[in-house]
Amino acid sequence: MTRKLGDLIPKFVKPILRPLYRAVLHARLGKKGHPASLSILHQYWRNPSDGTNLPQQYLQGKARSQFLLKIINKYATKNQKILEIGCNVGRNLNYLFRSGFENLEGIEISEKAVQLLHTAYPEMAQQARIYNSSVEEIIRNFRDCEFDIVFTMAVLEHIHLNSEWIFPEMVRITKNFLIIIEDEFNISWRHIPRNYKKVFEPLGMTQIEEINCREVDGLGSNFYARIFRRV
Repeated sequence: MTRKLGDLIPKFVKPILRPLYRAVLHARLGKKGHPASLSILHQYWRNPSDGTNLPQQYLQGKARSQFLLKIINKYATKNQKILEIGCNVGRNLNYLFRSGFENLEGIEISEKAVQLLHTAYPEMAQQARIYNSSVEEIIRNFRDCEFDIVFTMAVLEHIHLNSEWIFPEMVRITKNFLIIIEDEFNISWRHIPRNYKKVFEPLGMTQIEEINCREVDGLGSNFYARIFRRV
């Protein structure tokens, strides 16, 4: 597996570098607040135009989904209601479905990804409820504490700075556990580095587990899995 630059940085150095990365990011962005507008960011994820992040590429990722499943099995029972924000083609949801979780919902902005979800995983698609929408457009429609578990994988790192209001909304709709698996260091026009413990604990969540994902194929040491319990 090709090693990323972040994998070469010692773990104890990363917490020191993260605020510096954030400062550099804001210096680069200046008054605009983000290298791309929200509409441009949404347009990209609806239809990626650079040959990467295509829906069919998300059918691969066995190790990532197995890693997620291990975490969810630790904190959820099979009958609990689970939401994935940014489910793409539904690979993670299908792993949960095959493991016996049937009360599943997902949000996905890409119409092509949702179409492939129905083709690739027809049984799961028939059982689950999938919202073809941006998270900004749908999240306020959910009830307080509607989901026992809400989770993301490599999605919040792409949330626009002007859309950070969705973080308290995620807390609002979570009854028990919030599971966040995100790159906390990469910077680009569509990557925003955040320490998600510092994001969610002030909003009423307590972090109960933290895992560096250096051993997970397809993630790497830039990624942290953080499990939060609602206070």
